[in-house]
Amino acid sequence: MRKVISIVFSVFLAASILIFPTGSVAAKPDSPPQMSAPSPAQSADEEETIIRSILDELDKAAGMTNDPDIRKHIAVLKDWVKKLRELIRRGDKKAALDTKYLIAERLEWLINQLPVATAPPTLAAVTASPNPLYDELVRIRIKLDKLIALERMPEAVPPPPPEIERPPETEKFGVYSVKFLCGPSFGKEGVQPGSYSTAINVHNPHNQTVYLYKKAVIAKREDEPRGRISGFRRVVLAPDEAIEIDCIDIVSLFRGLQRATVAPPPQQVTTAAQLQISVVPAEEQPTPQNQPTVFAKGFVVIYASAPLDVVAVYTASTAGGFSLDVEYVGATGRGSPVWTPPDEGPPGDGEECPAECYCLTKEEAYKRNLTTLCRDRPCGYNIQGVPRYCWKAEVQTQCPQGCVCLSKDDAYKRYGPNASTCTDQPCGRDQYQNPLYCWKPTEQPKCPDNCACVTEVEAKRLGLDLCQGQRTLCGYDQQQNPLYCFQKPPQQAPCPTGCVCLSKEEGYKRYGPNAVLCQDQPCGRDQYQNPLYCWKPGEQAACPQGCTCLTKDEAYQKFGANAVLCQDAPCGYAMAATAAVQIPKYCWKAAPTTTQPQCPQGCYCLIKDEAAKRGYNTLCQSAPCGYDQYQNPLYCWKYTPPTTTQCPQGCYCLTKDDAAKRGYTTLCQDAPCGYDQYQNPLYCWRPPATTGAPTIQPLCPSGCTCLTKADAQKQGYTVLCQDAPCGYDQYQNPKYCFKKPLLTIPLIPRTTVK
Repeated sequence: MRKVISIVFSVFLAASILIFPTGSVAAKPDSPPQMSAPSPAQSADEEETIIRSILDELDKAAGMTNDPDIRKHIAVLKDWVKKLRELIRRGDKKAALDTKYLIAERLEWLINQLPVATAPPTLAAVTASPNPLYDELVRIRIKLDKLIALERMPEAVPPPPPEIERPPETEKFGVYSVKFLCGPSFGKEGVQPGSYSTAINVHNPHNQTVYLYKKAVIAKREDEPRGRISGFRRVVLAPDEAIEIDCIDIVSLFRGLQRATVAPPPQQVTTAAQLQISVVPAEEQPTPQNQPTVFAKGFVVIYASAPLDVVAVYTASTAGGFSLDVEYVGATGRGSPVWTPPDEGPPGDGEECPAECYCLTKEEAYKRNLTTLCRDRPCGYNIQGVPRYCWKAEVQTQCPQGCVCLSKDDAYKRYGPNASTCTDQPCGRDQYQNPLYCWKPTEQPKCPDNCACVTEVEAKRLGLDLCQGQRTLCGYDQQQNPLYCFQKPPQQAPCPTGCVCLSKEEGYKRYGPNAVLCQDQPCGRDQYQNPLYCWKPGEQAACPQGCTCLTKDEAYQKFGANAVLCQDAPCGYAMAATAAVQIPKYCWKAAPTTTQPQCPQGCYCLIKDEAAKRGYNTLCQSAPCGYDQYQNPLYCWKYTPPTTTQCPQGCYCLTKDDAAKRGYTTLCQDAPCGYDQYQNPLYCWRPPATTGAPTIQPLCPSGCTCLTKADAQKQGYTVLCQDAPCGYDQYQNPKYCFKKPLLTIPLIPRTTVK
């Protein structure tokens, strides 16, 4: 089966290329149906809900199989459902309905390739297991029926029952009544759940032609309404010829339609161009449900002019396994050995046809360019038994002025997807006898004078906003991309003398942060369509007496690292390596020649961060004692032990966070009682009053921290303050009071930076 699916999948993909041209879906060759206004039940919301459900079901079905060919079929079906969503959103109801039919037809083909149950995994197992993929695809097919029903024209009057016309000389015919079972059963139809199929083979064993008439009758329970009865179809069997009546043929008896076929050329199909699709006229165009997706049972009744060999082959796939049964059917009536019915019509032109109509087969009529039926009933049969009908030339209308006679695809290519028909009557036919209609471009609203009609991509590239803040369709480009009205960019004005057209960033690079705009209007746009403006340098301040206008590097080279700024405003700009960048200049002067103060005894000349790292927390004086290599000031620092007090009895020395964790909310005093390793102050906190006598872990003395042994070792706390635990961590490991060893601070000689 996998090989079959692979072959059909290649044909399937090639057919999809022809069926889905750009911007459209190939329509059937009949005239466009007139769609009625949708009811609330047929709203777009309901269609969108069903489509989302079908897409989810297809994803679910793809996960039920590892067969790559089946997964490819499901992926293509999913792409077609997404294409259907686009057609519905565009409002192309005709193309949407055609696409629904096409998806249903291909889904039915895939369903018929699958067994309703899988074979037993071992020889010991007798019962096959249900095939969930089959059931899932059938559920999707049922949802497609709901989707198709939303687009069909409601019938104002129910169709009349088929007219039962018995063949002539019925008493001379033999009658064969053959039981048939077709479609998937879910256990409520009188048979086991499964997939059923019937193929009735009919053979003419005589040396003369045999004429037979076949019809189908649906059988229902006695308490239900009687089933439908199809009309007759005449078949001519030459000597030793045979035909097969399968479920697809039985369904077509009720529809009165012939099947459309997709057939490859005699040689192997390698490209989409080699694929040939037979053209079926509008009056014989089928609906896509060639295989029944609902269960049907009844009889096929055959009237034959001579005895025939009739054999029925029944196949079923159920949860219990696969079965095949063959039944030889005998005639229930008796006829003459070979009886030839009288000729029912002239071989060529006949007098039964109205004036200007000719009695021809369909092929003969098309060769003469006669494409319109004068009436539905046959006017005769040719020697092969093919019915002839009354045909006449199609009445073609002239296109009004401004309209062109085109096919739907050609109209969409010329005028875009919003092309509209001028008349309902065909104006001609193409080489394949498909009807042509009169088309004209749909008038689009014009954009205001200050707006341009461009695509959204082009508008985004140009940085344009929607005209008047509204999304207004104004046409289509040659690729059929929609065009909308967008606000035109403001007119560009040239820069005045002394100004340069730059972006804001380029203006600041060239003229510094004091760059000045010359005008409000843009002077151009960069490669990303960002607006450019006219810029000029700002006014430069003159340096005070004794100051020189220099860059920072020039000032350090001339006055040394202690050079002093005279003012904050730039006094000019210097050209950098690239002309687009300007280096600002400022007013500088030499630092006054004063001797840096010496640090007092016990103080060290350090930057603030270095002093904090060494634990020096007190400034010895406010004046700097020097500067480092980066011209950061140095100050005199020393270490002053923090002043702490002892906590009163019943109070504990803790940080604010530790007190909050223990539920202590009352301060015993305002003065600190110590500092932690990060020099955060500790205060005396009183525990809340309790009625019981809870066990309180002893608190650490001042200068000690409650840590586990591992944390104490990591943080450099090596001195144990007391033996009793001070608490427990989240894993119930005991904590103890630790402190760091006394820090020996090396003396650092003061250095004076010149």
